[in-house]
Formats: sequence, structure tokens, C-alpha cells
Amino acid sequence: MTHYKTMTEAEPLSRHALKSYSLFVLYFLLTRGPMSGYELAQLIKEHSHGQFKATAGNVYPRLHELKEAGDVRAGEPTGGREKIVYEITEQGKQTLREGALEKRPLVADLLKIIDHVLALTAS
Repeated sequence: MTHYKTMTEAEPLSRHALKSYSLFVLYFLLTRGPMSGYELAQLIKEHSHGQFKATAGNVYPRLHELKEAGDVRAGEPTGGREKIVYEITEQGKQTLREGALEKRPLVADLLKIIDHVLALTAS
């Protein structure tokens, strides 16, 4: 039976498998710059081609975890709706790198399988 570790407040996020939402959040904050949780949800939904049912309701918990871990920082609320803009920290960049390195072998193996299926089924 497999046992999974749960993140505690004392352990940094980078010691654990980076959740897909967190990977997307850090990636978009790095590549697109600071933005709100709503904007992040829209990007995740768009770029995952609907695979992730991203909403502000499931992005904000990731932002909170990342903020607590020191991977993102939140700006002061602005605008009439108290919009909060988040940005990635230097630690967040390292966490993203570690998460990408961790996920890379899985993706590489999946691509090999897909290429093999395509070769086997070519007409």
C-alpha cells in the first residue's frame, strides 16, 4: 500500500510533489507577470484545453499555499472589488524548477508511449 505525505506548515512546498494547479500558477506568474487569481484561473482553463476546470475557487487555495510557503507574494488589495495581484518570488522560481524537473520524466515517458502508439497505428 502506498502512503502519501501531507504538507505541514513546517515543510516547504518544494519538498513535495508540486500539484498541477500550483505548477500552472507559478508558471504563469513567471511568464506572464503579476495577476489576480481570477486571471490565473482563466489562463489555466485556456491553456489546459479544458482538462482543468479552473475557477477562482480552486486557484485561490493554491495561491494561499504558495504564499504560506513563500513562493508567491500578494500585493495590497486594489480597485472597487478589492482585487489582489500575486507575483512569484525567487523561492517560487526555484520551486517551479524543482517541480518541472520532477515531472519531466513522467512526461517524457508518456511522450514515448504516444509516439509508439502512433508508429504502431500508422497506415
